[in-house]
Amino acid sequence: MKKGRINLVLILSLFLLSILLISSASAVEINLSKESYQPGETLQAEIYGNFIEPLQLENIYFYRERSLPLIYDILKLKDKYLLYALLPYKEGNYTLKIKDAEYTTEEGSSTEDIIKEFKIEKTNETTITINPGFVVARNDFFIKVKANNNLDVEIEFEATGETKSVNLIQNTEKKVYFSVSDIGNYTESRIKIADYKIPVFIFPEKSEEEIIKETESFRFNPLEVRATILKEQEFSFTVDLINLGDTNISGIELSSELPEELDVEIQPDFISLLEARDEKTLELRIISEDTGDYSGKIVAFSKDLDLSTELFIDIDITENKSEVKYESPSYTEELSCSELGGKICAVNEVCDGSTEFTKDGLCCLGNCASEEKSSSSWIYGLIIIVVVLAALGILFYFMRKRQRLNIDDFLKKRETRFEERMSGRGEEVRGSLTKV
Repeated sequence: MKKGRINLVLILSLFLLSILLISSASAVEINLSKESYQPGETLQAEIYGNFIEPLQLENIYFYRERSLPLIYDILKLKDKYLLYALLPYKEGNYTLKIKDAEYTTEEGSSTEDIIKEFKIEKTNETTITINPGFVVARNDFFIKVKANNNLDVEIEFEATGETKSVNLIQNTEKKVYFSVSDIGNYTESRIKIADYKIPVFIFPEKSEEEIIKETESFRFNPLEVRATILKEQEFSFTVDLINLGDTNISGIELSSELPEELDVEIQPDFISLLEARDEKTLELRIISEDTGDYSGKIVAFSKDLDLSTELFIDIDITENKSEVKYESPSYTEELSCSELGGKICAVNEVCDGSTEFTKDGLCCLGNCASEEKSSSSWIYGLIIIVVVLAALGILFYFMRKRQRLNIDDFLKKRETRFEERMSGRGEEVRGSLTKV
């Protein structure tokens, strides 16, 4: 009898322990919209958990053997977080990880990494990329939509009942605009595109803004760059400057606050306009004649809006080739242009769509068209050359003609004077005939 009671107590204890473990393990939960995504698709996720400090961009990581600097954003909405990311084109197994975040559990608190696995796998289905994956609207706004095939889609904004028919051209991004001018109160709504539902949070009154907590919308991607490179060897890489807000940012100056031992070049070093929900790719080149560990930052500053953001850089300069370590922040550089479904434009052509850095070079995901501006400039230049040559020819003609008339007139006068002297009608001839 006692043995049976002991077994019963043991079973109950194990059951309660298992419940505690499950509660502890599920203290933070990540719910993905899918377990498998298409290349280049938009990932959407909801994160539940009681975090001691709000989640930041720096807590979110994406991995495929290494960390990937995807374009993504996170938003705190009441008791949950919304996350979206523009996924890479490379197929494989990926990991979404929350790091260095403290959250409560049944046993107290924990900073253990939270991991969620997902897959990128190409199928025959049409891929749709939507940017952003959620919208905070205080004014009229737009989203950017792209598909890997030609596609006609119906887009519905539930808040207003507005429906738009949009024709998507293969790999060409299109902006779709929406108005919230008739909405007077805080509203949670959605935009429906095929199987996607994009959350929209409309704030016509600033008093409602405590409902959500946004991240910085103007920032670099990735947030930092770390590398070990060779002395006297140029190190080149690309980063994106992104504007996830709904306001255009103008007059952006790029400057380096890295040590003088590093020779730094930023291209471009000035951006006249970075539109809302858009990004600009920057190329940075660094070289040094000295060894050592150097750190600093690249600063983007808009005088017009008194707005700035920073890119942290940590560069270790070495003479040992085996110590060189760097992973390109541009994940598309692992792919060929054909793998992205794009093409490399000729020297005299421009891309009418978006571009990506690939291992083949700058890849056009739209159509390559003749550069009209260059063609026009060449024609105008040719016209100017022809006009100048014609003017010179006319001037030369009249000068020759005038010169010829002067010579003929001079000879004619001399001939007349000679005839007059020989006939005796003119002045008396003195000296020899060689002196007229």
